[in-house]
Amino acid sequence: MSRKPKIPLLSKPMWLLAGLAPLAIAAPLQGRAQEQVIWEPVTEEQADQLQILVPSVEGGATNVPTFPSESQATPQSAAPQPIVWEVVPGSASPSTTNPSRATEVVWEVVPNNPSVAGEGSNNGPANAIIWEVLPDTIPPLAPEPTDTIAVIDSVEPNGESVTSEEPPAELIAQEEAMPSRIVPGPPPPPPLQALNRSIAYGDGLVGPDISLRIPNGFRWSQRWFGDVSLLGYDYQNGRNPGDPFIPAGDSGDLDGWAIVHANILQTKNWSVALNTSFRSLQNNPDIPGGGTGIEDGVSSGFRIARAIGDTGGIAFGGEQVIQWDDNTDTGRNLYLMASKGWWLGDHGRDYPLFIANGGFGTGRFASLTDKDEFFNFTCMQVEQNRKVAQIDENLCWGPIGSVSLVVNEWWGTFIDYAIGRATFGVSSNITGGIPLRLTAGVHFVENDEVVSFDELRWIAQFSLGF
Repeated sequence: MSRKPKIPLLSKPMWLLAGLAPLAIAAPLQGRAQEQVIWEPVTEEQADQLQILVPSVEGGATNVPTFPSESQATPQSAAPQPIVWEVVPGSASPSTTNPSRATEVVWEVVPNNPSVAGEGSNNGPANAIIWEVLPDTIPPLAPEPTDTIAVIDSVEPNGESVTSEEPPAELIAQEEAMPSRIVPGPPPPPPLQALNRSIAYGDGLVGPDISLRIPNGFRWSQRWFGDVSLLGYDYQNGRNPGDPFIPAGDSGDLDGWAIVHANILQTKNWSVALNTSFRSLQNNPDIPGGGTGIEDGVSSGFRIARAIGDTGGIAFGGEQVIQWDDNTDTGRNLYLMASKGWWLGDHGRDYPLFIANGGFGTGRFASLTDKDEFFNFTCMQVEQNRKVAQIDENLCWGPIGSVSLVVNEWWGTFIDYAIGRATFGVSSNITGGIPLRLTAGVHFVENDEVVSFDELRWIAQFSLGF
């Protein structure tokens, strides 16, 4: 009886290990392959329309490494590679999967904007939808006006809608943290200047006169070189019917007065000017005031002025300072004046313009020949022999000044005061180009007393800039 050789007990476990070895080797490889598959959702439009998911490997859908060693290298763009899926024994349903063969699944790239097939068609192009306006339809509703800038609607847990007109606290904090908004305002008015007795501006515009006899303290106009003025007097007292004019007897049979100013030097803030006066405008003896000729009473003076800011200035000068003939002494009218303007409209940027002008003067600005004024001081005797008239026998300093209201660039009104005489005047700039001004005034106070109507002294003046 023969005996079968015995198999050692240890050989059975060895056979089991040998049978499970392929599975043990395939498991890590299968896990490594599964680690490289990443699922990513497509765009919302594709997900809603096609209900699909597109797999992606590390590095992107188009960067699939061919070999495991290439996963550590730099990804390179390549065509999509098929992914081979193997069925794990014991994990698939025997009714649907054959465990003896592998199933190959090929994934393709989905286009970015897939077209949606029309109704009843799977592969045809999408149908275009055209909207047309139907006639006699209800017009669109317009938003209702509201007093608030914006409102916030919120829904409570119980389903009720609550409207709040206050913005959230975080929006208020953000608004407060932002820099303040600077709204540009209108440009400031131009600097105040002068053209003889008229107000002028830094942009070249010339307005009406702000006084009749009293000079001002503003610097000379930067736009206009010179100015010529013609002035005439008239009296009510003593006029006979039909007499058109009565000369000023206290001014040497004066029939008129002319003065020419020329600005010879100026800087940003300073101006220096010269002037020449003519105390007679005609020499016809048949005309009242013709006892003096045009050459009588010719004299000259100067003016030095400095701007103080944009609305102020100070000036020192004189008119009829140097006499050029021995017929008529027309006075030595020195002055020291300061002027200041205030814009009263549109928060200090527009008309009306109020101007105050004051200082001290001598000669015909401060005293009369036969009367010592109450406010005069430092009087000096100036006695000279003149053939026709001696206007000033003394030289005194006294207060002079004016106030004016410039309504706009075309007209204004003023009151000036000198040697106990107050004058009310109205002036107009009647041209928009070359400055031509017309001013009329009346002396309503003489010797610091209001005069009667038949003693009023009327004055008219024409001025032309150049």
